[in-house]
Amino acid sequence: MNIKPPKVSVPGKGGGFWKTLGMMVLGTTISLMLTVAVAALLDAKHRAADCRLSAMMVMSNIERFARLLDANAESMAAADTAAVWLLSKSVDDLEKMPFDQLSLVLQRAITCPSIPYDKSAENIFPNHIDTWKNVGNVQFIDNVGECFSMMRQVEEYWNKRMLAINEVDREVAENSDAYSGSNWAVKMLRLNKTCLYLQNVDQMWAWLRYVAESLCVRNRMNMDAIGITEQDVMEYTDSR
Repeated sequence: MNIKPPKVSVPGKGGGFWKTLGMMVLGTTISLMLTVAVAALLDAKHRAADCRLSAMMVMSNIERFARLLDANAESMAAADTAAVWLLSKSVDDLEKMPFDQLSLVLQRAITCPSIPYDKSAENIFPNHIDTWKNVGNVQFIDNVGECFSMMRQVEEYWNKRMLAINEVDREVAENSDAYSGSNWAVKMLRLNKTCLYLQNVDQMWAWLRYVAESLCVRNRMNMDAIGITEQDVMEYTDSR
């Protein structure tokens, strides 16, 4: 009787081992790809949220500055009333007024709040330019850049103007005897620099209104370009 020995499986023989190994490699590869894909999606979501918050901060900063200009325009409108009244009188007639009354009117005409420009949002802005470009928001970048440029110019021009009249005030106060007049207010009103300032008050408050409105219009364009509603920006600004 011919008895055949049993077959013994040898590692490496046949397709079972390689099939198992291939499945392990494939599973590992798929798992790695899924991990990378999920990480990329989470990163993109985080970048989008970060970009949206930065855009909100930028537009809120512009809105706040426009509101500040409006508030100063209101103050300048009242200053213009005082300036017009002073210019309608001769200095000799004004000198006959009680000093405290004349001083109060003059101070109202030449005293205006400063216009500080918070540059924190502008400093944040360049960090996200590439991201905004990648999503096609070139218009948003251009508009925001124009807004920041306007805001810097307004702060610089306005504060130089305030500094100029303050320097006249300081000079008269420190060298009172060098100027003609019975009191500080009259001495100030006899100076051409003071009269020129008073003559331009009406132009200044109208200019502030114009710039504030221009910033608001551009900011609405920013909102449309970035896809954020005006209500969201206003609520965010109010909350700050």
